[in-house]
Amino acid sequence: MPRIAHPARRCGLRPLFGLALCSQLLWSGGAWADAAYDQLIIQARAGSYAPALDHLRQVPDSALNNGLVSDHLQIASWAGLDAEVVKVYETQGRNRVLPLQALTATARAYRNLKQFDNATRLYRQALEREPQNADLQLGLALTQADANQPAEAVARTRALVAAKPDDPSRRLALGYALTRANQPYDALAEYDQAFVRAGDKPEVLREYIYALQRARLPEPALRLARQHPGLIDPVIQRRIQADLAAERVRLSELASRGEKERFVVADRALADYDALFAAWEHDPQAQEDLTRWRIDRLGALKSRARTAEVISEYEQLTAAGVAIPLYALRWVAASYLDQRQPEMAADLYRRVLSAPDGDATYRLEDTTALYYALQESEQPEEALKLANDLADSTPRRIQLTGQTVGDPNDDWVDAQLLAAQAGAAGVSGADLPGTEQRLEALAEQAPGNISVRLAQADLYRVRDWPRRSESLLKETESVAPRDVSLEVSQGHTALELQEWRQLDALTDDVLERFPESRQVQRLAREREVHDMAELRVSTYGGKSYGGGSSGAGAVAGSRDFGIESRLYTPPIAEDWRLFGGIGYAMGDFPEGIGHHRWQVLGVERRTRDMTLEAEVSNHSYGYGDKTGARVSLARDIDDHWQYGGSLDYLSANTPLRALNSDISANGGSAFLRWRANESREWKLSLSPSHFSDGNNRFEALLTGREGVYRSPKVQVDLGLEVGASHNTLQDTPYYNPEADLSVLPTVTVNHVLYHRYQTAWSQQFQAGAGTYSERGYATGAVGLLSYGQRYSWNDVFDIAGVLSVINRPYDGDRETDLRLAVDLTYRF
Repeated sequence: MPRIAHPARRCGLRPLFGLALCSQLLWSGGAWADAAYDQLIIQARAGSYAPALDHLRQVPDSALNNGLVSDHLQIASWAGLDAEVVKVYETQGRNRVLPLQALTATARAYRNLKQFDNATRLYRQALEREPQNADLQLGLALTQADANQPAEAVARTRALVAAKPDDPSRRLALGYALTRANQPYDALAEYDQAFVRAGDKPEVLREYIYALQRARLPEPALRLARQHPGLIDPVIQRRIQADLAAERVRLSELASRGEKERFVVADRALADYDALFAAWEHDPQAQEDLTRWRIDRLGALKSRARTAEVISEYEQLTAAGVAIPLYALRWVAASYLDQRQPEMAADLYRRVLSAPDGDATYRLEDTTALYYALQESEQPEEALKLANDLADSTPRRIQLTGQTVGDPNDDWVDAQLLAAQAGAAGVSGADLPGTEQRLEALAEQAPGNISVRLAQADLYRVRDWPRRSESLLKETESVAPRDVSLEVSQGHTALELQEWRQLDALTDDVLERFPESRQVQRLAREREVHDMAELRVSTYGGKSYGGGSSGAGAVAGSRDFGIESRLYTPPIAEDWRLFGGIGYAMGDFPEGIGHHRWQVLGVERRTRDMTLEAEVSNHSYGYGDKTGARVSLARDIDDHWQYGGSLDYLSANTPLRALNSDISANGGSAFLRWRANESREWKLSLSPSHFSDGNNRFEALLTGREGVYRSPKVQVDLGLEVGASHNTLQDTPYYNPEADLSVLPTVTVNHVLYHRYQTAWSQQFQAGAGTYSERGYATGAVGLLSYGQRYSWNDVFDIAGVLSVINRPYDGDRETDLRLAVDLTYRF
C-alpha cells in the first residue's frame, strides 16, 4: 500500500496522486508575524520537520486554532508520522472546520494505517466540498483498492483516465487499482501507458518495473533495473533476478527449438543462480531467499540431467529441515528414478499425488512416473493396477461449455497406452497377446500417434518378431525420422537382426545427440557388450546307478565328467569372430576309463538372417592325435521359420565310449524350426552319422514348447520331446539300440527370485514322465526331475546350474542318472 509524503521524500506513487493540495500553510495571524515561526515553516518545506513539529507540540490547547492544527497535520504527514497525524486530528481537529489540505493529509494517514473506513469518510467529506477535485478522487480510489473494494476503485480510476488519458498519475492509479483487483496484465497495460508518457520520471519507471515483475516478466524488469542503478531496492532487484532464474527453470522443461539448444535455458538459469549465490550467500538477511533459490535450482539441475546433484542438494535441504514444495518434489522424484533408486521415487510420487493442493494438470505425468517407479522397484501388480485405474478414470473426450460433442483428450490415449504396456511388463511379460490386441486397437484409433507405434514395435521385438518390428519402425520413420525413441528402437531391432552396421550408425547418432538419455545409454551399453570378447564355459558331472550285469552307465559311464571352454574375439570387420577352445571329457566304462581331450580353432560369421561357423579341431582319446572339422549354418527365413545344418568330420557328438574303443564317427545334421512367438515353438532335427566300425546311425528328434501361464515372476511351459534312432550294426562296445523311440512330456516352471535392472536371479523346476521303447525289449517308463538356478549380472556375466535325475531303461535294465551341469558366459 503506497504511502503519501512530502515532495522532498517522494517515492513510489506518492508524488503523483498523494501530494497535499495546499501550496501554502495556514497559520494564525500572530504566527504570521512571527519571523521565527515563519522560519520553522520554511525549514519544514525544505524537509526539516523536527523544529516545526517540536514547536507545534508545545502549543497549549488554549492557544490552538484551525491554522495551527492544520499546520501540524500537514507537517506530520510530510514527516511520515501517520500515527501522530491521526492523534492530532482525533484530539484537536475532529470538531474543527479544517481546510481540504488538512483533511487530505489525515485521510492519507488513516489509509496508511489501514483504517480504511475513516480514510474513506474523510475523502468523501472533502469531495463534498470539491466534487471535481481529481486528487481527492485518486485518493479515494486508492483507499477503496486497499479496502478490498477493487471494483469501485477500478471504476473510479477508469473514469479519471477517460477524462484525462495523458495524465501519468491517473494511469498509475488505475494500474494500482487493477493490481489490487488481481488483474496484473491489465494493470501492466496502464503502467506501460504511464511509462510511455513519463518514462523519464523515476517514480513512474519504478512502478513500471514492479508491474513487470507482478506480470511475471522478470527479464524486461531486470533489464530496466540494471539500466537505472539504484532506482529500486537491492532486495527487490535480487528477487526479480531470482524470478528470472525461476522462469528459466520452468522454460528449461519445455521442448526447445532445436536439439542442440535444449540445455541453453537450463545453463542460463544455473548461471543466474551462481551469480545470486555469489552476491548474497553471506548476507544474513537473504537466507530465506537463498533457501528458495536452492529449491528452484533443483529444476535447472534436473533439466541439465545432473540428477545426482539434485538428490544431493535435496538431501541437504531436508536434513536442514526445509519443507520442499510439490513442484520441486517432482524434480527430486524424477532424479531418484533416473539414478535407479525407484523406491525413493515411488514414495515421493505418492506424496505428490496424494497432496490436497496437488495440480490436476500433472496427474497423468505423475501417475505415469509412479508406474515406472513401481515397475523398476519390482512391484508389477501394484503398477498394473495403477495403470488400469488411470486408464479407467481418464475421460476420452473433454467436454467444453457449449459443446455437444467434446474434443478428443490426448491424455486418454497416453493413459490407454500405459495400461496396454503394463500388461507386457515384467521379466517375460504377463499378457503379451492381450497387450498386442490392445495396442492394435489403440493404433486404429490413434493412427498418427508415434508413441503407440513405437510401443507396438517394441512388443513385436519382445515376441521374437524383429522383422515385423523393423517394418513398423520403417513406416514410422516417414513421420518422425529423427525421433530419438524411434532410432533407439531401431537400434535394438538391428541388434537382434544382426545388422551390425545399422546398429553402429543409429547408436552413434543418438549418442552424439542425446548422450544424457538413459534409453540411449542403454542402447550404447548393449552395443558395447556386443563388441566385447566372450568366454563360454560349460561343465557337467554325473553318476549312474542300477543297470544290468555290465553295471550302470550304459551311455555315459558309471561316472562321467566333462568341461569345455571357448573364447571368442571381439567382432572383426563387424561380421566376423575368431574363436578357440579346449575341452576334456572322462567316463568310467566296463572296458576302462575313457579320456577325450580336444582343441578347437575356428571362425564365425554373423550377418542378417545367417550365422555360419567353421572350425578345425584336434582330438586325443588314447590313440594318437586325430584332426576333425565342422561346418554349421543357421538361416532365418522370416520371424517364424529357421533352418540349418552341420557337417562333422570326427564328430564331437561321437559317444565317449566309442572313442574309448578307437571308434570315431562322421556325420551331419539338419533342422527346421518353427517359432510362433515367445511362448510356442517346434523343432525337428535329423542327424545321420557313420561310425568307423561300419555302423550307420540315423537319429530324429522333435521338440516342442507351449507356454501355458505367464505372470511377471512365474512362467510355466509344457514341453514335448520325441526321439527316435536306428542303427545298422549290433553288438558294439557303445550303446547302440537297433531302433528305439522315446516320448517325454515335461512341465517347466521358471520363477524369478530377484530382478533389478540388469541383474536377475531365477530358479527352474522341471518334471517329466514318458516312455522309452527299444526294439527287442519291453517299453519302459521314463521319469525326470530337475532343479536349477540362473544368475545374470550387468549384461556381461551369466551363470546357471542344473541338478537333474532321470530314471529310464537301457537294454531292458533300468538306470538312474544323477547329473549336475553348469554353464557360464562372460564378456569382457
